[in-house]
Amino acid sequence: MRTSSGTALRAIIRTAIAVSVSGLAAGGFAFLAPVSGASAAGPPAAAPPPAPICRYTVEARHGTWVRSSPGGHGIGRLRHGKLVFADCNARRGWVRLQGQVPQIFLYKWVARRALERY
Repeated sequence: MRTSSGTALRAIIRTAIAVSVSGLAAGGFAFLAPVSGASAAGPPAAAPPPAPICRYTVEARHGTWVRSSPGGHGIGRLRHGKLVFADCNARRGWVRLQGQVPQIFLYKWVARRALERY
């Protein structure tokens, strides 16, 4: 005896497979995982853990520049005393901003020497 929920589930699965196959034929994004020797052999490699985030205050007397890349073009300034979140581990003297900043500064870079751990 077939139930209506079983029939509906089969219809959804058929639709998902049809969309996946049509996406493959068109060269677009497919919903099915690729089948290759590497991915079929075992589970996918785990992504590296996210960098720990620390709380800082801007201690430079006149604020500090926010840069597009370490040592790169300055895109704006953070004022003295501003509370920000950034990576705990400095990379060659630079930390990447992670929060408590305007959207345009998010994931940009600040000199670590201008900040004090809060």
